[in-house]
Amino acid sequence: MTNTNNGSSSNNKKSMTLFFKFKGRVKKADFCGSTIDELNKAFFEKFPDFPPFSVRPFHIMNPEAKVGHEVDDINDLYPNCVIEMPQDTTQAAQLIARRSSIGYSVTVRESTALIMVGLPARGKTFIASKICHFFDWMGIPSKVFNVAEYRRKRVKTYKSHEFFDPANVEGQRLLLHCYLAALDDMMTWMGQGNNVGIFDAANMSLERRKMILSRCNREGIKRIIFIEAICNDPKVIEANIRETHYSSPDYAGKPDLKDVLLDMQQRIDHYKAEYEHVTQAENTPFIKIIDGGRRFELHMIQGYLPGRLVFFLMNLHISPRTIWMTRSAECEFQEEGKLGGDSDLTLAGEEYAHRLAAWVAEHVGNDDGSEQELTVWTSTLKRAVRTAQYLPYPKIQLRGLDGLEHGLCDGLTREEFAHKFPEDYAARLADKLTFRYPRGESYEDVIQRLEPVILEIERSKHPILI
Repeated sequence: MTNTNNGSSSNNKKSMTLFFKFKGRVKKADFCGSTIDELNKAFFEKFPDFPPFSVRPFHIMNPEAKVGHEVDDINDLYPNCVIEMPQDTTQAAQLIARRSSIGYSVTVRESTALIMVGLPARGKTFIASKICHFFDWMGIPSKVFNVAEYRRKRVKTYKSHEFFDPANVEGQRLLLHCYLAALDDMMTWMGQGNNVGIFDAANMSLERRKMILSRCNREGIKRIIFIEAICNDPKVIEANIRETHYSSPDYAGKPDLKDVLLDMQQRIDHYKAEYEHVTQAENTPFIKIIDGGRRFELHMIQGYLPGRLVFFLMNLHISPRTIWMTRSAECEFQEEGKLGGDSDLTLAGEEYAHRLAAWVAEHVGNDDGSEQELTVWTSTLKRAVRTAQYLPYPKIQLRGLDGLEHGLCDGLTREEFAHKFPEDYAARLADKLTFRYPRGESYEDVIQRLEPVILEIERSKHPILI
């Protein structure tokens, strides 16, 4: 819509300071006018590269609640309000957008369907969940569609492996219904502009995988990757079944582990009868994770997101371990209300460091009372190093764990920041995630530099205190 309301606004002139926002860029303006056209003119003075033909209605924003409504009348304005020009898809608007702080999601253009493949107790659901969390952390919208969850909603009580017997016609009918319902939901979700759908099911036959490929092609999803979890190690399989005994709703209220092991093994045997491994003849990209990551097989894997996926999976393992996290103790800059810095601990911070050491001594250890193999990770900043000073464990300093870099605002109080950099202050209120401090960092920048740390956490098989 092009706003032509040049005469219906208030006849009383408004004179105030306000902030214009577009695509993360915020600029301060001293506005004096009585019409929406004059508001448009003030906007163009601040954004001269914005194309006048693509003007749309302004939205007035509440910086704290992050809600807004269309500006219909000049009386909607109030001092220091944030006025946003909504985004559109014109080429000119996209050129402006490229100047804003961006995150991982900009590099992910195509929708990607990740199709899990494998027998039960091979870790498919664990892997799917980990992938989803990793991509979500990167800012790439992802969701797991687990067929077993659909089945549990449809069939409230699991009785035995016989439900999965190929000769059980009613069981197979219900499984197919749940399978198609999950697939339909994933297609709908991805059709809404979300990036990564993860279809978590056995997908054990070539015929079933062809059906998925056909459906994805009809929906315009061009990137499909099979992720096959293969395990031939009986010890790993039994460990997975034991974990299923404790975590799966199917076996809730069934305390006898022997019965669970037997039922699960018989369920696996039903699937084995029809199982077909993914092969290159299917002409579809695949990743094979063999024996819990001891070996990988890749085929037709190319592009940014598949590359990040492979790198993540190669650092993933299923060994259980504990990760503790704590904030660094209070430092002098925090006590003074200043941003950033590398100051020492306050007296309260020193007390926290002592209490942390006492807590760790009490809670960290093996069940038999022996000392647990623990590594302490800290940032390189003084406050983090000093927080860990009383912990009698090996320590590693990682620059990736350093706090947000505040750039030119380092050492300022928030009041000083607002006074010296009013436009930046307003931009931070409007969008804390993408706001980048002058010559400093945004939280998106921090997320990207933390990726090697996240991968190292996934790779580690021992307890960590961060």
